[in-house]
Parts: sequence; structure tokens; C-alpha cells
Amino acid sequence: MTRPALAPNKSLGQHFLHDQKVLRRIADLSLPAAGNSLVEIGPGTGNLTEHLIAVLQASGNDRQLCLIEVDRRTPAVLEQRFGRVFELVMGDAADLDWSARIASGQWGPSPVVVGNLPYYAAIPILFSLLEAQQRPARIVAMIQREVAERLVAKAGDSERGQVSVKMQWLADVRMAFHVGRGAFQPPPKVESTVVVLEPLAAPRYPAGEWSATSRLITAGFAQRRKTLVNALVNASYPVERVRDALAAAGLDPRIRAEAVDLPAWSRLTVALQQSALLEKTQNDGELVGDRPDRPLVQ
Repeated sequence: MTRPALAPNKSLGQHFLHDQKVLRRIADLSLPAAGNSLVEIGPGTGNLTEHLIAVLQASGNDRQLCLIEVDRRTPAVLEQRFGRVFELVMGDAADLDWSARIASGQWGPSPVVVGNLPYYAAIPILFSLLEAQQRPARIVAMIQREVAERLVAKAGDSERGQVSVKMQWLADVRMAFHVGRGAFQPPPKVESTVVVLEPLAAPRYPAGEWSATSRLITAGFAQRRKTLVNALVNASYPVERVRDALAAAGLDPRIRAEAVDLPAWSRLTVALQQSALLEKTQNDGELVGDRPDRPLVQ
């Protein structure tokens, strides 16, 4: 193993991947369809970049590789190593306007995003991609193994949490393979896993506005030891409305959030929205009834 061209920046959570076999496997998972760009988050010193350039060239894809980097030290290293064979965007991937970038067409209609993500920033970056109006066709990400296990956790699993539900709501998620600590310089204190996420073009289950669904899921998991009823009531959802919605969704009132599957979350969200709409309609009707001199809008 050779010393990396840059000293890893601890504040940025940098662990440079150097295992050639792992790098090739990630690159092979990341190949975009013809006419689409490959976007790498956090290229660092370019170990994965080298393999990404190779798979693009071997496939005949003439799209330019795009690199998203927050470390100001890296551009000079990357240019010295590869020349100007890439587009470089300096900034935090979690704050990038992904919708605008993809909608512009400069990366093609279905780009692929890949990266060895800093563990502290992995979830914010993934959500910034999945919650954008315009999303990539596929995301291939190296993340902490425990986080990867939460992303794929099913209803009833002890690892299941709000991140599990939200990620699975927005994308098909799978673990590709695990990576040992020795594949990095310096070795991290945790094991790593490569995950593949394929964002859904449309929600798999109907539930109205995503923001309302997201708030509901967050509230449901806010107090894991409590039943879903109590968790939602503590989050200021009206108790009778919650109980009625659980019954309409076919859920046991004693159920906890981690036991609720995606179809049931969908039914619960719809039931709560319908209940709120009915209550608003009734209240509006009472207000109109109290004002007989107020003309009804036709």
C-alpha cells in the first residue's frame, strides 16, 4: 500500500479507499446507461475516480465524469493525476441543488451517483438526493455497515427506524457487499458496506404530500418504547383522530412504529389526512351555519 497523496482530514471524516478489488466492484456497479453522466461524491485523491474513468471509457460512454468535492486541497491532486478529464464542482453534496443539476440535462436524463461517503454525512447526502424533485437513476454508496443494515431493515426488525421507512419509501435499497477496515487508509473503527439505491419515479404507495408523510414517520419513531398511538399523540396528533386512523388502516392500537410495514404507513397517512379534511369540512360548515347572512360561494 502506498501513502495517500493527501493526509486524510479527520474533520471531513476522510478514509481513503485503496483496495483495488473493492474499487473495481464499486465502479462496475456504477456504470450509467449510454448518454448519462457518472457523478462521484468525494473523490479525494482519485482512487475510485481512476476506475470510474476506466469503466466509462470501456463502455464507450463519452459523457464527462463529474466530481463533487468539499476538500479544497484535492483539485490540484486530481488534475495532476488525471488532467482535466472531468467536471469539478466544489461544495457539500448535502447542500447541492441536485434537482437543478439533473433538470439542466448536462448529466443526461438518468445519471448515476457514486461515492465513499463520510459516515457522519451519509444520511443527509442520501436524503438530499432522494428528496430532490429530479433524482439520479441509481446511487452507489459506501456507508457504515450498521447504517446500511438500518436502511434495509424490514418491519419487525430491531434495526428498523425512521430512516429505514423513509429510504424504502423513496427507493429500492439493497446491500451489495461488505468491506473490511483494512481496505481504507487510515482504517476506520467500523465496518463498511456498499449499498445500491434506485430512486422510485413515483411513490410506491399513495400518501399525499411527502412532507406530511415524513413528519408522521418521524413522530412515530420519536419515542420507540411507546406504542404508535402514544408517540403520535405526544407529537400533537389529536388522540381520537389517531385512533380512528389506526382502525381505518387495520392496525392494532398497541402496535409500535418498528412493526408497521410500508403499506400500513401509507394507509395510516391517508386515513389521517382524510380525518383532518373531514374535521375541517365540518368546522367550516359550523362556521357558515353561525353566519346565515354570509353568502355561500357558488
